[in-house]
Amino acid sequence: MLTKTQLKDLFSRYDFRPLKRLGENYLIDGNIKDKIISQARISSEDVILEIGPGFGALTIDLAKSGAQVFAIEKDSKTFRILKEIVNGDFPSLKIFNEDILKFDIKKNLISKKIKVIGNLPFYITTPIIERLIENRTLIESILITLQKEVANRLLASPASKDYGPISCYVQYYTKPTYIYTIKRTSFYPSSGVDSGLIRLDVLSKPPVNVKDEELFFRIIRGAFNQRRKSLINSLSRQTVLGLHKDEVSKILNSVGISPAIRPERLSLSDFAKITNHLVY
Repeated sequence: MLTKTQLKDLFSRYDFRPLKRLGENYLIDGNIKDKIISQARISSEDVILEIGPGFGALTIDLAKSGAQVFAIEKDSKTFRILKEIVNGDFPSLKIFNEDILKFDIKKNLISKKIKVIGNLPFYITTPIIERLIENRTLIESILITLQKEVANRLLASPASKDYGPISCYVQYYTKPTYIYTIKRTSFYPSSGVDSGLIRLDVLSKPPVNVKDEELFFRIIRGAFNQRRKSLINSLSRQTVLGLHKDEVSKILNSVGISPAIRPERLSLSDFAKITNHLVY
């Protein structure tokens, strides 16, 4: 892993300017690096997908484990520099100059279920998480560093201010665990905010039974779209269920949910009850 001084020298040597808008902040804290590697629980039998390797702060340690490592770096200049740094020293490491949102995981990593590791750019954190969950049948676990505020939303419980659609989505398909906070000073340039390291363990089956997942998430999105209003007002909009308010009220009462409740107080189980009542 490069120190702050070494990174500055590298930036100067390659005329490289990290772009804040692209989330180009690089880990410089060796203790944090060691903790992340420890939490990754890597063995030589594993297949690793690393998102945003940067200049190899984690990449080299991952490759040294003997695991098969596929590192996806979007920035072409960073990609070229990283290739020079590793210098072909690790046969088990393959680096792609691609966008993780377009990278074909199934095509490139089909030997076994993979472990995902990455320091996610703040500006596209949610799309990346959604992309990974879409490919959940190929994934065992996801260990990621992301903005602490976003980490809190992923793990939020009903009735908390951070609870919302992304909380429900992540908790339906994975078991999220908050591991620890990483101070902004652990990165160079400083990321400006603290980060959180979390693990998402992909579930073999969701925690609640849902007869129609598309409808389930449409109800969740519709409910939170107007989270300050009562649930009946949120779900009575034509674009959500296409039902009159009286019909929505009858449905909610029939499954034991008050029409006057705020959406953020509903659990996954509550949303499942509403969904399943509508599916015949």
